[in-house]
Amino acid sequence: MRLNATRLDPNTSPVSPTRHSVLPTAWRRVLLAGFVVQLLLILFVTAIGLQQLQTAAHNLDTVVDIHMRKLSLTKTMMTAARERTLCMFRMSINHDPFERDRLFMEFNDYGATFVGARLALLGLPLGPREHALLDRQGQLAGIARPMQYEIIQALHDDFEWTADERTLSRVTLAQDDVLAALSQLDAETRQRAQEASQKAHQAQKVARFWMYLLSAIAVLLSVLVAAAVIHYASRASRERQHLATHDALTALPNRMLFMDHLEQFLMRAQRSHTLVGVMFIDLDRFKRVNDTLGHTSGDMLIREVAQRLGQVTRTEDVVARLGGDEFGVIIDVARIGHVLRVVEKILAAIGKPYQIAGRELFSSCSIGISVYPHDSLDSASLLQHAATAASTAKNSGRNRFQLYDAAMNSLAEERLQLETELHYALERDEFLFHYQPKLNLESGHIQGVEALLRWNHPDRGLLGPAAFLELLEENGGIVKIGRALLRSACGQMARWHAAGFTDLDVAVNLSGKEFWHEGLLANIRDALQQSGLPPHALHLELTESIFMQDVEAAVAIIQSLKALGVAVAIDDFGTGYSSLAHLKRFPIDILKIDRFFVKDIPHSTVNEALIGSVLALARGLGLGTVAEGIETREQLDILRKLGCQVVQGYFISQPVPAEAITALLDRDWLKEFEAV
Repeated sequence: MRLNATRLDPNTSPVSPTRHSVLPTAWRRVLLAGFVVQLLLILFVTAIGLQQLQTAAHNLDTVVDIHMRKLSLTKTMMTAARERTLCMFRMSINHDPFERDRLFMEFNDYGATFVGARLALLGLPLGPREHALLDRQGQLAGIARPMQYEIIQALHDDFEWTADERTLSRVTLAQDDVLAALSQLDAETRQRAQEASQKAHQAQKVARFWMYLLSAIAVLLSVLVAAAVIHYASRASRERQHLATHDALTALPNRMLFMDHLEQFLMRAQRSHTLVGVMFIDLDRFKRVNDTLGHTSGDMLIREVAQRLGQVTRTEDVVARLGGDEFGVIIDVARIGHVLRVVEKILAAIGKPYQIAGRELFSSCSIGISVYPHDSLDSASLLQHAATAASTAKNSGRNRFQLYDAAMNSLAEERLQLETELHYALERDEFLFHYQPKLNLESGHIQGVEALLRWNHPDRGLLGPAAFLELLEENGGIVKIGRALLRSACGQMARWHAAGFTDLDVAVNLSGKEFWHEGLLANIRDALQQSGLPPHALHLELTESIFMQDVEAAVAIIQSLKALGVAVAIDDFGTGYSSLAHLKRFPIDILKIDRFFVKDIPHSTVNEALIGSVLALARGLGLGTVAEGIETREQLDILRKLGCQVVQGYFISQPVPAEAITALLDRDWLKEFEAV
């Protein structure tokens, strides 16, 4: 199984912050639309079904109510007409006056029933055929009725009268015509009732068809929506699981998954008797990128670093982001030498320039290494030891690696104690400046001083910046302390000016955090205004590495500093990222030649040639020069011969308190040198 299968792919984009929701917004809308459509379809099916059922019920009501009433009325009319005919014949053959009276009353009752049924039938909706037959019946009844009443009246008036056969035959034929018409009306009514019944059944079939069809569609849509919900719910579950074990920015495993993989590596190494190398990688000065270029550029740099780590490690290795600007790497090797080769590849890859948001940036990293089983047998201790080694590498100068050593734990404890004491040092006013003079070799007098930070530790005595400056930069305290000491240096120089040493200048070192801090210009302006020091008497010294973080932004800041009237110097020139192209772009005033070149100048013609080249370059560019680290008369004489303007070092004077500087300012140093 490939343990780092989730390594950042350069062709894929990492998960974005908007992507971290359980489901993408678009799919949420699709699912919501599916549910709405399903609901509307169910409502539509219900409405259609109710409408069709209402129609079917209405049709059935019509069949049951109207058509059945029509059948009943036509049957009543036929029965009444037939019974009237029978009553008439019975009366013609019956001579009992009482019986004739009864039959006469029945004859009239049936007549009334017939008329009532006919009127009721006329009040119902009838078809054209029914209307025609009913009219035909009315016409025939109009012919038969006078004959019937003639016979009935004669029988009523004369109980002895007997109708002749011809008269009865004529009445019978007329009544048969009426009955025939009623029979046709009955048949027509039955047919209409049957058609209505068939139509109602057909409407029910259509209603059932549409209900079945729409119900099937609703069920199908429900299945699709349910399938979509299940699919994206499982997808959301996978995404949640992925987010729980992977870094959202780089898609690399996070610390939790890194530790799980490390446990697996250790178990496999225990069985196969191999080594496991754990690397803790900490980017150098990453916070400066965030502070100056913004978190978006910082995120882009993190992704680029993650991609480069993936490119220089093997597929079976594990690369993880442990948090912030920290990464971890796990490799399974046979010898420690294999680990070191991977470390060298990582250092080289991270050190290459970056193109971030149209800017060229440089970065580096400090790497700590622990090895199983030499340094520890458990995963937590291995990672902790690697982190301790990385901290040691960072404190040793950055852009390097460090193998873990047990003695590092005591150093780490000491460092933690020092950080705690630093927190209270500013409140206790334990920081101060010592000043080292800078001698002008042309005039023979002190031209200026460099303000050097010291910590008057209550237990350890006077500490130089090497013991604590790195910690101040890491915890951000350097900005606050630097602001206070800048005011102190400007105030001290203003007092020397007031004492008559108006040509004197003071050089103050700026750390990277101070240079990139948004309040830099305001702090310098306030220090000059509060002290009354002329701006040209303040020199700000910067190291080359500060510029390389963002060349374009650095040039803009230096130009703003120059606009205030202060001078800008490059400290330790030649030991960092020196580039003639960059030197041409930076609007600086002074080059400070590092002690590295001065140290061996009496015994190294190469160093002498290099310093001569730097001095010639500075003269060509109109820049001042200061050589640092002058410790012997021989070094001084060679620098004078090469044409160096200003020197400083222990041969002239060690850094001393401000009150000791005044005694050095009135001396003619060239006469003293010549007298020796």
